[in-house]
Amino acid sequence: MIWAYGEKEGLQFTLFRPFNWMGPRLDNLNAARIGSSRAITQLILNLVEGSPIKLIDGGKQKRCFTDIRDGIEALYRIIENAGNRCDGEIINIGNPDNEASIEELGEMLLASFEKHPLRHHFPPFAGFRVVESSSYYGKGYQDVEHRKPSIRNARRWPGLGAEN
Repeated sequence: MIWAYGEKEGLQFTLFRPFNWMGPRLDNLNAARIGSSRAITQLILNLVEGSPIKLIDGGKQKRCFTDIRDGIEALYRIIENAGNRCDGEIINIGNPDNEASIEELGEMLLASFEKHPLRHHFPPFAGFRVVESSSYYGKGYQDVEHRKPSIRNARRWPGLGAEN
């Protein structure tokens, strides 16, 4: 709607779409407890509380993860809008080269968790559990199997592509 209004009425706008930003202070474990966190935070909560990691529909969904520092830098450049170069653009902020399935992400986090020097202070790993999306999210839920950002627009300007 914003894009259409910009085209029709001359509204100056820039739209941005963040793709799976990760890093410190994005979510807290309480957000994961009520189901409103990112996948990484949810998986970490499962590990530290000793509850099973739930793999919705097997965890085969693929996502691309972006370092928060790169995302913020790209967003800053968009807001800065030097030379109005972002006017009328839709810019994805993401890293298409840092892709993993949710299952792979869980395995990576588990491997790091098991090596952590404070690991012995936490409950044993409770395993992975495959859960159907309809029982987890409710009837009618449809997930996107593969979410990979096109950063073609972001790459047109130096310093705008979040690629780490």
